[in-house]
Amino acid sequence: MLYKNILFTFIIVALFFGTVELVLASLGIRPALLTEDPLVGFAENIPQFVEDNREDGSAILRTANNKQGLFNYQEFPAQKDNNSYRIFCMGGSTTYGRPYFDEVSFCGWLRTYLNAADLTRNWEVINAGGISFASYRVARLLDELKEYQPDLFIVYSGQNEFLERRSYGALMELPSWVINLDAALSGTRTYTAMKHMLDAIRSTPPQQAGEGNLLGSEVDEILSHTIGPESYRRDDTLKQQVITHYRLNLIRMARIARSVDSDILFIQPAINIKDMSPFKSEHTEGLDEQALSEWQVLYQRATGLQKTGHFSAARPLYQQALGIDDRYAELHYRLGQVFFEMGQHDKAEKAFRRAVEEDIAPLRMLGSMQRIVEEIASSEDVPLIDFPSILREAYSSQYGHTVFGKEFFPDHVHTNLEGYRLLGLALFDQMVETGITKPDAAWNDERKQAIGQEVVAGLDPGIEGLAMLNLGKVFDWAGKFDEAYHSFKLAEEILGPTPEIYDLLATTSHIL
Repeated sequence: MLYKNILFTFIIVALFFGTVELVLASLGIRPALLTEDPLVGFAENIPQFVEDNREDGSAILRTANNKQGLFNYQEFPAQKDNNSYRIFCMGGSTTYGRPYFDEVSFCGWLRTYLNAADLTRNWEVINAGGISFASYRVARLLDELKEYQPDLFIVYSGQNEFLERRSYGALMELPSWVINLDAALSGTRTYTAMKHMLDAIRSTPPQQAGEGNLLGSEVDEILSHTIGPESYRRDDTLKQQVITHYRLNLIRMARIARSVDSDILFIQPAINIKDMSPFKSEHTEGLDEQALSEWQVLYQRATGLQKTGHFSAARPLYQQALGIDDRYAELHYRLGQVFFEMGQHDKAEKAFRRAVEEDIAPLRMLGSMQRIVEEIASSEDVPLIDFPSILREAYSSQYGHTVFGKEFFPDHVHTNLEGYRLLGLALFDQMVETGITKPDAAWNDERKQAIGQEVVAGLDPGIEGLAMLNLGKVFDWAGKFDEAYHSFKLAEEILGPTPEIYDLLATTSHIL
């Protein structure tokens, strides 16, 4: 009897709230999670795309002039025709195609494969990746692009979450489960209507309750205000809040896309762990002078041995130093180098990844965030392309190990031409598998290979020079001044001397 009463009560409550949701939907109330970020606000909204006309008079949407510094120029018809399939590639500078550009980004490769393999549809593949764009800005942009008749959003996001300075104000004091509960409830119209009612009777307007979480309309990186990552400090509490915010933004993206009957696909990001040292290291807070002195002696002795190739002798000294302080990122990185040189690749990968986790300036995606991508893709029923798995297969077959480094990554997060091609091809294969595209009868591996060769052969010979120039700017911005100088020198060798390159060389060498 008790069981039946509980079940009956549950059914009544569910029917009541279901009815309320339907009534609010008929009144045009949208869930707050689809219209606002629960943790940060924005000072103003500047559209990414603006209306214009081509020479033939046809109406288009094109990248706004003030956005072209951070985005590839793109344009597409204002009104999608019945035979068109419209894809928006979303994310940060990896989506953009850095250190290259749209044509050889994963978005560009996908566009090339679709146009070559299936002529029965008009494929509109629009690169909306923005340099330094974090997930909260991607979600906001996706909310704009949902109005442009999308069929599919492809999202590669997670490398830029710690780039901008922001404070979550009083939210910092709340446990993550409370924030997650608020986000879950914000997905309902009932909760949204209640919040609007409370805001209406509040004596203090919500936008004035705290300005620490108000962001500007354009990206403002911490690194743009300092020489390297000096402003970064260890803050484990803020770190967790940023990760929680990332989770919410992925949920928002999935639900915004579904609100307009558009499909969405996530890509699991990949990072360089082997050939990019931490951007900043700090000792554990409260380490006494004696312990710090012992640590320094061990670290310096091990470093000297490592430089002379005595890796087996350096290893135990580094491990002894870990026993004193295991939160110094560079120590884990150097231990990883030693393990790699000794052929112990599994231990090397573990040490390199710990170095990423302890980096005080986390400019590479953290392991917990990669797990969040998997969790949200599963809970929101979003297809997931596992880019690290694609690269692991390539590393294993070509290099005999799976420790990601310079073989596919010219810097900390951006891949090379082949990496972008592999990802573009994986996206194409996913679209074939799901029936979105149906390649013609002549499509096979030989054609895929030929298309790749044609794309590379058709590139401007100066592309590598421009890539080195862009790469140097990334290193300079991130405080890797030695790497920046060498990239600028390579750019000079390929492109020849220019005032811009000379100025960059002079500035970087001065800092060195």
